[in-house]
Order: sequence, then C-alpha cells, then structure tokens
Amino acid sequence: MITNKIQSNEKLVALDIAKSFETEFSIKSLDIAPWLFKNLILKEDFFRESINQHNWQEYQDSYLCIEINNDALIAPWAYMLLVEKGKRYAKDVFFTNPLEAQIQLIKMNIDEKDFSAYKEKYVLIKGCANESVTPEIYAYITKKLIGIAKKIMYGEACSFVSVYIGQTEKKI
Repeated sequence: MITNKIQSNEKLVALDIAKSFETEFSIKSLDIAPWLFKNLILKEDFFRESINQHNWQEYQDSYLCIEINNDALIAPWAYMLLVEKGKRYAKDVFFTNPLEAQIQLIKMNIDEKDFSAYKEKYVLIKGCANESVTPEIYAYITKKLIGIAKKIMYGEACSFVSVYIGQTEKKI
C-alpha cells in the first residue's frame, strides 16, 4: 500500500495562495488623461464636465483602477471627486494600474485571514501554479507566517525550498 506522507502528516499544511485568497478579480481601468488639458493639466470646469458625462455604470460590481500620468498636475480634490463618482458603482477605487490593484486586493484578503491554524505547523506555500500570484504576494504571506509557523517552505510536495525555520526547529 502506498501512503501519501503529505496528507498523512498532520503538522504539514499546504497553502495555495491562488485558491485561499482569490486572485482573479474583475478590474476595470480608466485613464483620465483625456479629461486633462494637453493630457497633463487639470482645468476644473472641463474636468468636472468630463466626470459628469462619463458612464460610471460600466464599473458596476468591478474594481476601478484610475490610471494617472505621474507628470500630470492634479489637485487633491480631483482624486476625491473621482472616488465619489467611482464608488457609487465600483466595489473599490484604486489609483494605480490593474496589476498593482490586484496585489493590493490579495493583500487585503490575506490581512483578513486568521493564521492561527498554521501555528507550529510546517507550511508549504504552493508555487509555480498561478501567474497571478506575484513575488510580492509570496513575500507578504511569508511575513504573516513568520513567528506563527514552525517551518515555511515554497514549491510543491515533490520539490520544495525551505524558507523559514522557527527557533525551536533544528536547522538542517
């Protein structure tokens, strides 16, 4: 009889970030450059008119990423107006690109997680299977698990790399 040592080991827990912390989100992007004079300078009347004429309903039940050129001259109140309009329909509003918004959303899901189930466990963070999980997310989950898990590993059960070994564990 073949025994699956991974499943039979109560101290070993596999953590699949993609499955545990939702990595696919409906994210829609909005570039407000056309609402600026020469795509760089905010003119209040034109900006307000553009906001009022925009179809905000297209962001219903999605996350809205408002992308802004770093060279643009935009007053703080303009960001506030964009949030006020976007938040009526979107789940949330971000001022970044879609990839960075996705990273922020995954981090928010990680922050809501109770990690007590991983206390004194050997945690195998599954890797290589999902491109939507960035290195920044792997680093973030590692910071959350250090001091909780007895050992943190990255990879798959057949091939993994040790990342963290708690102080009570013998280092190999």
